[in-house]
Amino acid sequence: MSVTAVVVAEDDAMPEGVVPGVRPFLDTLVARLSAQYGVDPRAVRSRALEALASFAGARVQAFVPILVEKRLRDAFRTRSASSRQLTVALGG
Repeated sequence: MSVTAVVVAEDDAMPEGVVPGVRPFLDTLVARLSAQYGVDPRAVRSRALEALASFAGARVQAFVPILVEKRLRDAFRTRSASSRQLTVALGG
């Protein structure tokens, strides 16, 4: 089985003060989570930017990428589980 991920390049309009060097982290995170959870890369990127913005004022920035990924995985895992439950309930 092979998985193909499409990464959409666009201006992220990243908030000021967000972790330096975040673009490479963001690009790989979007590609991985999009492929893993079958979510449009733009949706993943949008949620990631929201999560990054929520940590913009954090005094310690070193763990921000880890916290952002955890937050996104939790959100998409919950979404995926809800989707599976709906499919089962509908007899799919």
